[in-house]
Amino acid sequence: MAEVDYNTLVQASQLLFDHSQPFNEQKAVALDLVTSGMRSSNIQIITACNKIWVDLQNDQFFWTMTDQVILLSKQNQTKFLALKVLEEQIKSKWNLIREESRQGLKGFILKQLLHFGAKDSHDSIEESLLNQINMIIIQILKHEWKTTWVSFIPEICELSKTDQNLCENNLKLLRLLSQEIFDYSKNQLTTHQIVELKSNLHKEFQIIFELCFFLVQTFVEKQNIKITLIKQTLETLYTYLSWIPFGFIFMTQLCEILIQLFDNNHFRNLSIRCLTEIVILKLDCIIFQYKFIADQQKMIIQQQKIGIIFEKILIKLRQVFPCDFGFLGERQRLRTTSNTQLQFFDDFCAILTQFFTGILNQHLDWLENISKTNPNVIQLVDYSLQYLIGFSQLPLEQNYKVCAEFWFDFTKRLLDQPIQLPKGNQIILNLYSNEMNPPSLQNNSYPRILCELRKIVVSKMAKPQEVLISIDETGQPIKEELQNTENNALYDLLKDLLINLAKLNWTSTKEIITQKLDKQVNQINQYLKRINNGVLKQFIEILQMISIKFKQKQNHIYLQILYQFIKIIFRWMDLNGHLIIQIVFVGQQVQFLDVYQNRMKNSF
Repeated sequence: MAEVDYNTLVQASQLLFDHSQPFNEQKAVALDLVTSGMRSSNIQIITACNKIWVDLQNDQFFWTMTDQVILLSKQNQTKFLALKVLEEQIKSKWNLIREESRQGLKGFILKQLLHFGAKDSHDSIEESLLNQINMIIIQILKHEWKTTWVSFIPEICELSKTDQNLCENNLKLLRLLSQEIFDYSKNQLTTHQIVELKSNLHKEFQIIFELCFFLVQTFVEKQNIKITLIKQTLETLYTYLSWIPFGFIFMTQLCEILIQLFDNNHFRNLSIRCLTEIVILKLDCIIFQYKFIADQQKMIIQQQKIGIIFEKILIKLRQVFPCDFGFLGERQRLRTTSNTQLQFFDDFCAILTQFFTGILNQHLDWLENISKTNPNVIQLVDYSLQYLIGFSQLPLEQNYKVCAEFWFDFTKRLLDQPIQLPKGNQIILNLYSNEMNPPSLQNNSYPRILCELRKIVVSKMAKPQEVLISIDETGQPIKEELQNTENNALYDLLKDLLINLAKLNWTSTKEIITQKLDKQVNQINQYLKRINNGVLKQFIEILQMISIKFKQKQNHIYLQILYQFIKIIFRWMDLNGHLIIQIVFVGQQVQFLDVYQNRMKNSF
């Protein structure tokens, strides 16, 4: 690319801002020259070109000539920048231009939509152009939908039936429309405008739903639709599922089709995301809008649908990954084989975590209730909890937070229930007990799951807030807390979770901690350099957390840790300094000193 001359750039700028003549080929060449200058190696040229584009954006006439820029410019980058200027101006100045000009611009943008949308493939700049055209249409809709463009959704859906490539982009456009109205319009539109747009979308959603349902149903029956189009259809459905009238979900075969799509690797993640949106819907406050009317019979149908989703997905999932599948081991294997497969595995586990935590958070009361008469439900809930245990073991920080939040709510719920879980090792393993000992989630599943959970929380405990001791100007030591908001939040969450777990069964919690300690001491030859400041300190921090809630119960475990430390001192004298620090830490616990003062003196 030839370097842009500064004098030539000045002449191009003068020509572009000369409003005495229309936008023609000469101006298009000048505008392309300015765009080329933005990629110059000369800082002065780049600065000048950027300033020209900023001035064009503020110019009161340039944006009305966007159609001529698109037609005459030879550079896609110029077209993209012109479309960007048009989008920004439509937001505030659309109603300031004549009706004839508005209709002309709208018609031109629609032609560009047809031109780019019907292409089989796009390079990166064409994809950007198409996305920008979509956003311009949405901005125009905000002004015209209630007046001169009331037929937009019927037209765009009917047009989608003529070409699969065009349909794919139109679905993306409809998805962006929902996001713009429900998620991004708060600071751009008045409350009245937002209400009107939402009302329009609600009224015409049936047309959108019929298009999406037709596509997924046709794919399931005939398999003659592009995979990318079905993906876009599921993305669009996912965006709408959180607010559409419930009848479209529960009075159609949508749930069954989404379950079928789970079998296809291309759609597995997207289908689960859609089903997750469905299962987290609140069934106790349903309002059926327009032609759907709420009643007790429909509530039963909804619960049946959610039960079918829960059962069918678990059956299909167990065929792919059994409950006892080693998720942690599989992830470690994929790390050494394929980054693509590893990313898919991580995404799949994260989506399934959302699915199981969503359905259990929303419907566990109902599931527990029907489990009293249907032992199969006990097994289904048990399977889902086992999967969440497996996902909790993965080294995925965000996913672990989601799991921890669920487990905290789950354990808090158990603490608030009048039914007591079995203590110690009193866990009923037989899911199909006799009449004298009927199966239940509280007796058959929860204690075993909580025991596994305690092991995970103890081994994956977050670090407490770190404190730095420094010396100020006067020579006095001062304490400075190091801020790590995310870690501190996770630490507080896990601390409360561990306290709940200890309250539910202190004996089991104590056994897990002491077993873990014994294992580390037995392996000290192998982990000699790491045990003193790592693992043992972690045990002390865990005990410190729960000590507030159990003032007497943990004295025995403190004493056991103290004896282990002393055992290490006698065997490895070079660790004395580090271990004595840990012994002092143990001894600082007030309730421990009250009982074992003499033993602490003997230890030293």
